[in-house]
Amino acid sequence: MEAYRDELAFELVPGEKRFVVEGKGVKLCAAVKNPPGAPRGTLFFLHGVASNASRWEEFVETTPIGADWRLIRYDLRGHGASVTARPPVIERHVEDVLAVMDAAGVDRCVLVGHSLGGHIAMYALAQHPERFEGAILLDPLVTEALTEKAEDFKKRRPLVRFLEICGRIANAVGLRRKLPHYSLRRHDEVARGMLAKGGVALEAFIREFSAPTKDLGHIHLAYYARDLLETGRPSPDLSGLQLPVLVVTSSAGSFTDPDRLAAWAHRLPRGSATSVQCLHWPMTECPGDVGREMIRWLNAEFPEPRN
Repeated sequence: MEAYRDELAFELVPGEKRFVVEGKGVKLCAAVKNPPGAPRGTLFFLHGVASNASRWEEFVETTPIGADWRLIRYDLRGHGASVTARPPVIERHVEDVLAVMDAAGVDRCVLVGHSLGGHIAMYALAQHPERFEGAILLDPLVTEALTEKAEDFKKRRPLVRFLEICGRIANAVGLRRKLPHYSLRRHDEVARGMLAKGGVALEAFIREFSAPTKDLGHIHLAYYARDLLETGRPSPDLSGLQLPVLVVTSSAGSFTDPDRLAAWAHRLPRGSATSVQCLHWPMTECPGDVGREMIRWLNAEFPEPRN
């Protein structure tokens, strides 16, 4: 297993405390921010493909939700400072979620997952509903809502599997790259400037955020390929889930069709949906809008304090 490197750990915001969770073949970098008083509950954040916990840094620092909710974020295994000796498949991600919760002394929480993080959240809800109070899914890659662009990826799965094998062999023989620290918060600030300009700058933003070469600058090939393969796995059946779920769709429908995704959400026993104006990266493009929708939903579903 790759050595754990403190210099890759995401930056803490005021009031946050870092903790490290060790398990079989894994070492996870996590942080918790407690509210001043008794928390109404716990929000547990899961980032997406080729990302890390700095994706949530700005939100954790600035959201008013933190005034009465406990906030937890961590680097998924194989991302950021978290290291793994085994492929980061969804089942292991789900085990990691429970391990981080246990280490933080949290019995139940509300999951907040974007993209791959949403996929992990759905599997966690399906496998361990007793450990969760609900979920907020940000443009989750629900199978029946995938766009043609996303569906086309299935044709490339054999190539991606081959690249994963190549990456694992390179790692095994000592050809693993030493990756730099990567702050998505600073990346997001630059990206918003591009979005505001529109036109050519907007096209550049789309190219950059969709470019594998950019992603591979801060994640190992084997883990990146595995991320892509895991996002392509069929969504679990949540038709019997008796927990509240908010699905936040992306209006542009880059990877999921917003109407089909909303329809899927409304078929859940306690599901609801809302939409924000973005392509696929809401915490980059419109974090304020996401925050307002989260607050509205949390206030409606969880008006009373909980552990």
